[in-house]
Amino acid sequence: MIGSTVRPGTARAQWAVAVPALRASALPFIVSRALVLIAVWVARVLASEFHMGRAAANASHAGLLAWDASWYQRIAAGGYSSLGDGALRFFPLLSVLARSFRAVPGVTAGEAVIIVANIASLAAFAVLYRIVVFELGDEGCARRAVWLLALAPPAFVLVMGYADSLLVVTSLVAFLGLRQRRYGLAIGAGFLAGLSRPVGMLLAIPAAIEMGANWFSLSRRDRMAAFAAVIAAPAGAAAYLGWVREVFGQFLLPFREQLSSSHRGAVADPFVTVWSAFVDFVHGTHLGVAEHALWALLFVVLAGYLLSRLPASYGWYSVGLLAVVLTASNLASLERYGLGSFPFVVAAAMLARGRNTFRVVIGLSGLLMFTCAVLAFLAKYVP
Repeated sequence: MIGSTVRPGTARAQWAVAVPALRASALPFIVSRALVLIAVWVARVLASEFHMGRAAANASHAGLLAWDASWYQRIAAGGYSSLGDGALRFFPLLSVLARSFRAVPGVTAGEAVIIVANIASLAAFAVLYRIVVFELGDEGCARRAVWLLALAPPAFVLVMGYADSLLVVTSLVAFLGLRQRRYGLAIGAGFLAGLSRPVGMLLAIPAAIEMGANWFSLSRRDRMAAFAAVIAAPAGAAAYLGWVREVFGQFLLPFREQLSSSHRGAVADPFVTVWSAFVDFVHGTHLGVAEHALWALLFVVLAGYLLSRLPASYGWYSVGLLAVVLTASNLASLERYGLGSFPFVVAAAMLARGRNTFRVVIGLSGLLMFTCAVLAFLAKYVP
């Protein structure tokens, strides 16, 4: 009926919001998956035709279950107990959700992990579109952000059996809840983020900023809910760590594993680490490490832009993640960690305004993603 309205909060209102978000997400979702699957095929051909060694053969054969995805697969199949302490650094949400799909006849643990990761990716694209429209009122920027999240150079992990897609979608939903003062939504999503990956706990930063900004305008009940949103993500992580303490005897064992020299490494001076990477880049040595320095510089610039253009919670969330990543003695996977902070993608979409500019950016980004994916499936690049 002409002139009729849909009341906010009704099923019709939610569907009216979801439809354009899903439309904007469908093509980027399909294109990114097609590129990654082609990358798997290319890697297998190269590994076979050029006899690139056992590591390349194994990684290309594993495909979407290569690298860390193999850990999630094994955890989903048989739990943590038989895999040793090294498995504990992989937080449980992805594997737990994957187990629900194993009830479907014929679905293996590996397939279930990939299914969950890709459903979460599609949801992340849709919620990203929604939150950009909410913050900026710019559907064009929202579409650009979705494309950039789908085709960012490290985004091939959103197709693989990795937990990054769960971290992104839960952090997006938590932000939307915080910004709209829908604290129940923020609490639930924050708790799940804390169960998805260790850096999910950083959602306490934007939650605290939003609570402080709104404190005097909140009712007593909403103040309690806002405080619960602040502790939700750490509580999710604490729930997993408590289980580890009960079963394996050490509360912080997952972090000790992650901080070992073979993984993230001990806490280091970020200026020393990044400067060393820049020196390697200038001299053409250790280029696999040196390129991380360029990414670090890009993330620092984008964080500064976020702090100047968006509400403080977005910028300081990204700064917090950068502080965690750049204080690692091992910068491997820096790009993937940066992808986990969705505001970086929003900043890039805001900067790539012109149609021609965006075409260049997204074309180059997609090419780099494809290249990184091929190298990862040849065991030449650490995702």
